[in-house]
Amino acid sequence: MFKKSLTVLLAIVLCFSVLQAKESVKKKALKKEVYQAVWEKTYGGDDGDTANGIVALENGEYALVGTCKSFGAQGTDMCAVRMNGKGEILWHILLGGKKQDVGKAIIRAADGSLIILGTSKSFAKHYDRDIYVAKVSLEGKLVWEKSLGGKRDEFAGGIARTDDGGLLVVGDSNSFGNGYKDVYIVKLDQNGKEITSYVIGGEKEDSAQALTRTSDGAMMLVGYRELERSGNTDYFVMKLDQNGKKIWAKTYGEEQADRLNGVTATADGGIVATGSTRSYKSAQTDMSVMKLDNKGNIVWHKIYGFKYYEYGNAVASTDDGSVMVAGGTSTLGKGDHSTYMIALDQSGKLIWSHVYGDRNKDRVNAIARMDDGSMIAAGGSDSYSRATKFYLLKLEKQ
Repeated sequence: MFKKSLTVLLAIVLCFSVLQAKESVKKKALKKEVYQAVWEKTYGGDDGDTANGIVALENGEYALVGTCKSFGAQGTDMCAVRMNGKGEILWHILLGGKKQDVGKAIIRAADGSLIILGTSKSFAKHYDRDIYVAKVSLEGKLVWEKSLGGKRDEFAGGIARTDDGGLLVVGDSNSFGNGYKDVYIVKLDQNGKEITSYVIGGEKEDSAQALTRTSDGAMMLVGYRELERSGNTDYFVMKLDQNGKKIWAKTYGEEQADRLNGVTATADGGIVATGSTRSYKSAQTDMSVMKLDNKGNIVWHKIYGFKYYEYGNAVASTDDGSVMVAGGTSTLGKGDHSTYMIALDQSGKLIWSHVYGDRNKDRVNAIARMDDGSMIAAGGSDSYSRATKFYLLKLEKQ
């Protein structure tokens, strides 16, 4: 009798547990996402086009910079595109020559026009690569253009506006400095004239990948440095004044390759930076997101990874002080490589994540907050056509 009663009791408990589990799954499935996609769009021709930078304009509009092989490009040209809030093209222009030219970043000038940063072989004087800077009006007309560099290769990293209407440009130089590749910093006036330049680095590779202006008026560049053996890079962050002079520089990381690709300023004078790491017991390569205060102290450091390859390319602040990171994954998603988006609150807590894309490769390289609070990420995709096209993803908070 006892065994029979125990069997009945166990059956009731099991049934209740199954019902609870189903209810839990149902609630989880019905949980509202913090952000939802308003639209995903692709734009481009038949020969390969990718967006690498984005900047918000007024009335929900935005401008992109990237690399285009379509639209009559002479080879691989820099391209700039202005779009409305619906993702419709207002105009596009090509910048470059007969050789390889790659658009890297785009910002607003003091008068509201566009400043474009890239790496160019067409404008180099010694058959190498130079950093390219151009000013383009909001109507899509070239105002001026400038190349920066020496007899060897230079590569664009980031750009920010200074209080005097000028620009601070950072990148990498093989022409100047002491090592294989050093951080290259150039101050320009509002007309693109070079005022000062500096090179900072050691005997191995030092690289600047992005630049932001902080709330205290200083500049923060992020990238990576080789301190010991080749390939063993550390996170690198340097604070500069508006003339490009170093205030402080710090490295962070462990025994494997660590690098930073994107950065955004926070309201408290610090930054949030994102990139990738093979350290910290990572199985392969993981996405890294870290917050630093204005003295370079780590406030928090978060790592997100799965079985294969995850990374962060860009980061932007949201209208509530959180941050959204645009990156990629080869573990999750439908295709070979998918877009991986996450959002973290001010304390570094993960509040949302999502994977976007389809059957092939979908990458995002840049992200910006629009004036209506929505977020737009930009990159390239070949999931929806034979050739890679601009890939745009608009997200809104629910």
